Amino acid sequence: MIASVLNQISLFFIPGIITLVIFFGIYKKAPIYDLFIEGTKDGLKTAIEILPFIIAIFVGIEALVSSGAMEFLERILSPVFQLLRIPKELTSMILLRPVSGSGSLVLVEKIVNEYGPDSFIGRSASVMVGSCETVFYVLAVYFGVTAVKNIRHSLSAGLVGYVVGIFASLIACMYI
Repeated sequence: MIASVLNQISLFFIPGIITLVIFFGIYKKAPIYDLFIEGTKDGLKTAIEILPFIIAIFVGIEALVSSGAMEFLERILSPVFQLLRIPKELTSMILLRPVSGSGSLVLVEKIVNEYGPDSFIGRSASVMVGSCETVFYVLAVYFGVTAVKNIRHSLSAGLVGYVVGIFASLIACMYI
């Protein structure tokens, strides 16, 4: 019952927001179409500025996987993860998540299909992908587009937050 009501609301949410913005623009006597075109131009400029950084991340991920470096990292870190009681099935996802959101989503889909959405591994992978940041992707895109070139403490803070997110996900899923 609630799901069907929410589904109906979601169908009208975006068109409703667009309609609200248009009527607000009319109320304020703003040149709606001109502002829309200007915003579109700015959006395209931003997309073009970000594109090289996104391509670099995808090439780097493919190089990691194709070269066998990902498997090598998994083998090296497997004993450490085992000592920390992190299931070996989550190793690839944990290593890929800081670099690629879409790549880690594919891995979560595989994990959920293989182990089930209600298993500890399935729940942990789902919570991790929803709560842990793509640290390197964010740094590459945000710092690549802005004038800021010194990332200072952003990398270390991002990685600490990522590691805390991994362990918080595992602990939370143990008690769910």
